[in-house]
Amino acid sequence: MQGSTVWRELQLLLSLNLPDTAYYLWQATATCYVCDAQRLVIGAPTEQSARQLVLAYLPVVRRTLEAIPDAPRSVSVVVAR
Repeated sequence: MQGSTVWRELQLLLSLNLPDTAYYLWQATATCYVCDAQRLVIGAPTEQSARQLVLAYLPVVRRTLEAIPDAPRSVSVVVAR
């Protein structure tokens, strides 16, 4: 599965799993920085938003990726300006 497809499917599944406020923050801050067969790197614009993503969303992202065939199993968040 291509990186862009994984990213779109992940966003769709997360929108079903996250409360409205979390979904808004996710949509407003996260971008797909790298996505290949081994890893997904989520880019956040600031250190604060990166910390929020790690604390609030990374566990959900990891669980959600398990539901996507051929999705990367390694997930990390970086500050991408």
